Amino acid sequence: MRFIISTLIVLPILVFAATETTAQQSDRTQQMMMQQAQEMQEMMKRMNKMMERSHEMTRQMNVRMEQTRNEQMRNQFHMMHRFGEQMGITLGNMRNAAERCELMLRDREMMRDSEMRRDMDRMRRHLQDMTDEMEEALETMERMTRRLMEHQEEP
Repeated sequence: MRFIISTLIVLPILVFAATETTAQQSDRTQQMMMQQAQEMQEMMKRMNKMMERSHEMTRQMNVRMEQTRNEQMRNQFHMMHRFGEQMGITLGNMRNAAERCELMLRDREMMRDSEMRRDMDRMRRHLQDMTDEMEEALETMERMTRRLMEHQEEP
C-alpha cells in the first residue's frame, strides 16, 4: 500500500519535471531559430547593399566605357562592366539562397529534427562565410575600378 501511495505522489512530480524540461528545450530551440533567422535577415541586408554597390560600379563602368575614345581603355571598362554584372548576378543568387535558408530555419516542422537543425546551422554558417568572401571580392573590384579610372585620367 505504501508503494502505491508513494508512486501516486512521485509520478505526477516526475511527469511535471519531464514536461518542464521539454518546454525549456522547446523554448531554447525556438530562441535559437529566431536568432538564426535574424542573422539571416542581417546577411540579406548586407547582400542587398553589396548588390547596390555592384550595380553602381557597373553603371559607372558603362558610362566610362561610352565616354572614352581610347579603344584599349574602352575594352578594359567593358571587361570590368561585364565582371560587375556577373558579380551582381552572383550576389542576387546568394541572396535568393539565403532567403530560402531563412524560410527553412523558420519552419518548425523541419527544425524538430536535430540533424536537420545542425545541417541548417551549418548551411547558414557557409552562407555567412560566402557573404564575407563576396564582400572582400567587391572591395577588390572597387579598388580595381578606381585604379582603372585613375589610369584613364592620366595624360
